[in-house]
Amino acid sequence: MTVAKGWIGRGGAALSVVAATLLALTLTGCGDRVLDAGLVGSVFGGGPPPDAPTPVRGMSGENRTFPNLATVPGRPTDVPTVAQRQQDIATLEQDRAQARAAGQALDDLVKPLPIPAKPDLTPGKPSQ
Repeated sequence: MTVAKGWIGRGGAALSVVAATLLALTLTGCGDRVLDAGLVGSVFGGGPPPDAPTPVRGMSGENRTFPNLATVPGRPTDVPTVAQRQQDIATLEQDRAQARAAGQALDDLVKPLPIPAKPDLTPGKPSQ
């Protein structure tokens, strides 16, 4: 009687080592250590180089400067009035209507060719 081996058959040991390695490398991407130490450093416990600044430390709250309201820009002065916007909308509607009319005229002028009938071909027989 033959028993079928599962997917952990002959290469089960190698497959489990590869799966464990992939799992370890994937789960190290979930922590902040990857940003500090890099992928290899986070797996083997190394830290960031002592002289290299890291972006995580800058975002951790060390720089607590609040925005200054004096630096907020003033309101824009070149905003069109309601009448100018209505005039622009009317102009755009006229342009759209003219473009639709031109497209319809072009469709009426240029008719597509009709689709030819399907040829009556039989394999192995010459066409008539």
